Amino acid sequence: MDSTRGRFALSATSSLLLWLAQAPLGLWAFAMVSLVPLIPIVTSKAKFTTQDFLIVWLASSVYWFVSLQGLRHAHPLMILCLFALASYLGIYFPLFIGVCRHALTLRVPLVVSVPVIWVGLEWVRNYLFTGISAAMLGHSLASVPAMIQISDLFGSYGVSFVIASVNIAIFEIIFSIQASDRFQAVKRKEAILSNIFACLCVASTLGYGQYRLNSALGEPLATFALIQRDEAVEYEQNIEREYEIFSNYARQSMLALEQTDQAVDVVVWPESMFTGGLPWMMVDSDLEIPPGFTGTIQEFKSMVADNQGYFRQRAVDVGRILKSANSSGPTPEMIVGCGVVKYGHVPQVFSGIVHLSADSNVVDWYGKNHLVMFGEYVPLLPWIPLLRNLVPPGLGVTAGSGASPLHVGETTVLPCICIETAVERVVVRHLAELKSQERDADVLLTVTNDGWFDDSSVIEHHLRCAQFIAAGTRRPLISSANNGPTAWIDSCGRIVDRLPTGTDGAIIATPLKDSRESLYVAIGDWPARTLGLFCIALMIHYSVNTRAQLRRAKLNSIEVSTE
Repeated sequence: MDSTRGRFALSATSSLLLWLAQAPLGLWAFAMVSLVPLIPIVTSKAKFTTQDFLIVWLASSVYWFVSLQGLRHAHPLMILCLFALASYLGIYFPLFIGVCRHALTLRVPLVVSVPVIWVGLEWVRNYLFTGISAAMLGHSLASVPAMIQISDLFGSYGVSFVIASVNIAIFEIIFSIQASDRFQAVKRKEAILSNIFACLCVASTLGYGQYRLNSALGEPLATFALIQRDEAVEYEQNIEREYEIFSNYARQSMLALEQTDQAVDVVVWPESMFTGGLPWMMVDSDLEIPPGFTGTIQEFKSMVADNQGYFRQRAVDVGRILKSANSSGPTPEMIVGCGVVKYGHVPQVFSGIVHLSADSNVVDWYGKNHLVMFGEYVPLLPWIPLLRNLVPPGLGVTAGSGASPLHVGETTVLPCICIETAVERVVVRHLAELKSQERDADVLLTVTNDGWFDDSSVIEHHLRCAQFIAAGTRRPLISSANNGPTAWIDSCGRIVDRLPTGTDGAIIATPLKDSRESLYVAIGDWPARTLGLFCIALMIHYSVNTRAQLRRAKLNSIEVSTE
């Protein structure tokens, strides 16, 4: 297997096993052997050439392309972005092999290097180029609750570490059996140590998992109606279509309340579904007249006030419908995905969440902090004159600043939007921010519009990210999504209820309060960060050593030629 063809076969096998373990099939047992085919490349005495690097990168890029292929549905140009994303993520396979090989030259045993380097590189990709947490190795165990409870200690990284440890233990067993008589005793000893370590990891993970799963939860929180429809969306969408979507969600909300005998406290709509061609507008103290407006500042303020009046009247109309449908209780509040425009020194457009009181007043709002690269902004492109016109309509969104909890009665809700649950550190950082201010949240709420991705496995990857965030923060998470995933997830990461992708309906969710503290929220991802910094140090050490060897070789060749 030292040939280029053999190494491609091994890396392709590893990619296939990873794909089987993740969504859409979710055959999690394959994750336990998914890294095994890569280890012979790590331990091979043959040189790992540039050609080998490219071959492994190709197999890995295909895996990422297939796993995230649903992104291509969002816009015709997204196929190019998908190729770029898959090509970038594909680098991590050969990088893992290269760093592990260098660790072996430093006498770091496989039982240490494999899980440490795999998790360290996962940490790197959770930050580099704004970060992405989708399809982490640990996510393959989303359907095994007992194995994911350690997320409140180490995040998804902890589960990935355990899986990588099992992989190296299985490899050591196979290799010790195949080893020659000369090395069999040595390999058998390594296999025993690796298996003891893996068994300890799995046993402690399961033990902690059962302890956490058996913990009692608190009293019921507010009751939420999570609305979902399968509405087709496009980048260039006219106002008539936006209002049609708004009307469809209003009818779906009424139907949801009519079909339940529970008193609903708050109705939740997905990302941007409430906009309906009429975003919520505000003016700031540093208001300047935006380009294109020919009137005075006072006239502009009057225009914004008129907009707010229209917005509120529309909210009143929806509230009246919901009141008549919610016969079991008072008029429910609304938390809705809606565009927000703030006029100041520079106009700012936010992908937002607006909280409407029972009497249809805007109580508060939240602007998405973590924007979608290529979806809501294109790095550098808007500042390059010749390329500025290539930016599709809908881009140029402003990032919000920090956590902004909403209050529904006695329940404190921490909102997030779309990709913010697909980048694990964002929600963890928001909760840590609240803790530092001696505040907290009872429930995490996300609104998203995954109608962009059709019915692809991207939706399932998004849901798994949400499961790990719920378990990692010890807070229930509820999601309202266009097309899916609309789900109610408890504070152990278990799916209490969800709607099938691509259907119209609603979930009536009453999460339970969880007063347990999360070490992950308290200290952040420092354990994984330490491993990531260790990987970076190894890469720097390799680079410095390689350059030193090249210089020595060059000097030796000069000396030989002079002689």
